[in-house]
Amino acid sequence: MIKTKSIYDSKEKNDGTRILITRYWPRGIKKDHFDRWIKELSPSTELLKQYKNKKIDVQTFEKLFLREIKTSKSIKVCKEIANECIQGTNFTLLCYEKEESICHRKFVKNICEKELSKLMINHKDKCYKY
Repeated sequence: MIKTKSIYDSKEKNDGTRILITRYWPRGIKKDHFDRWIKELSPSTELLKQYKNKKIDVQTFEKLFLREIKTSKSIKVCKEIANECIQGTNFTLLCYEKEESICHRKFVKNICEKELSKLMINHKDKCYKY
């Protein structure tokens, strides 16, 4: 299972592995509030600046961010998360934005879930062959 939260939300037992996916360190957060920090799953500095300064809308941000993810090593990280997920690990993707609707973490979650569904199909196919 993959879910998302704000880094400022409280920890829960079912969060599983908590991954911070921000470019910059969130204010007031200690290292023990998450398990991993993967900057590669955050927007580039330039893209983030354009979005925060309202030079691009959310649709353009999503399109450009997805392009960044898919043309970088970041897609490999999403595949690794999916692979761990199929092994039974739960993940929570964390960002400092309070609202998921304006945050990149929902896009990262979708990519990871697509990679997970590919693995599940492959896994199911292998199971049926025996």
